[in-house]
Amino acid sequence: MGGADARATDPPGRPGRRGPRDPDRPGHRCTRANGGPQPGGSHDRAGAGDIVLPGSRRLAVCEVGDPTGEVAFYFHGTGSSRLETALYADAAAAHGVRLVGWDRPGAGRSPVQPGRTLLDVVADTRAVADHLGVDGVRVAGLSGGGSHVLALAAAGGPLVRGVVAINPGPPAEDEILAELPGQISRFMRLARDRPSVFATVSQVVQYRGTGKVAEILESMRMRGQHPSDVEVLHRPEVYDAFRAAAVEGGRQPHAYTNEALIIWNQPWGVSLDEFPMPVDVFTGDGDLFRPFAEGLSRAGATVHVFPGGHVSGFVPEVMNQVVALLRS
Repeated sequence: MGGADARATDPPGRPGRRGPRDPDRPGHRCTRANGGPQPGGSHDRAGAGDIVLPGSRRLAVCEVGDPTGEVAFYFHGTGSSRLETALYADAAAAHGVRLVGWDRPGAGRSPVQPGRTLLDVVADTRAVADHLGVDGVRVAGLSGGGSHVLALAAAGGPLVRGVVAINPGPPAEDEILAELPGQISRFMRLARDRPSVFATVSQVVQYRGTGKVAEILESMRMRGQHPSDVEVLHRPEVYDAFRAAAVEGGRQPHAYTNEALIIWNQPWGVSLDEFPMPVDVFTGDGDLFRPFAEGLSRAGATVHVFPGGHVSGFVPEVMNQVVALLRS
């Protein structure tokens, strides 16, 4: 969300190169940007990798790991998409987990849901679980996805039985903003208090294209990231899957801005004072949201600190810990 941008740039000499975690490879049951099935197929009987919800809404899904394993859900970061789930493919397979992620409404290929609030994630999660025939599930999410799984921790029981939040985005409440570094608290406060200005600023910051302006903006984004984030994002096993997820996440106009406003411009409608289920929170030691993440221990969360910034958790040692918790 506010810390590291959801989209990676092509490092010099490596444009468009595919790494070993390419979401198009066999074994990934996802869908391509053009809507066709990935090699390996889709579990969705409605076709094209979509789940049809009540009211004929659709969610585009991505499934990785062990197709016969224990079902768990993954929630992508704001500005990203279901294809982010592919980064967890190896860890999910190793731990016998069938990991399912989907584009939240307005991201990727899932249509916008007018009037959406953060708590609508509860109904969507139940609908996906019903579709898959499961009556209990553990969930994990990064950044804005972490915000959504915290809402599930508070209001998603008894279906949701455990939550793992990775660098979760906090609500824009005064007491929380006071604990955060100024560079992110000002951005969140802008979303809360001046949403139209925030929308303009975020659209400029999130601009992708060609030419000198795009190059300058990309350079500024990379300089603003934690050095560990830059190193992790440019690893061969991370780069292509992360970039594919980010490009897909921006298919619909204003996807990042609209969800950021859901998280920062609206009350969440849940209490984070005490969690009624196991909650584990992973935070980078250099992440801008770290004070919020560590503060969740007061509500009963177990906090794990790893080296790096907002997306530095896309390394095997962290991802394996996350997936292991989805089985426990």
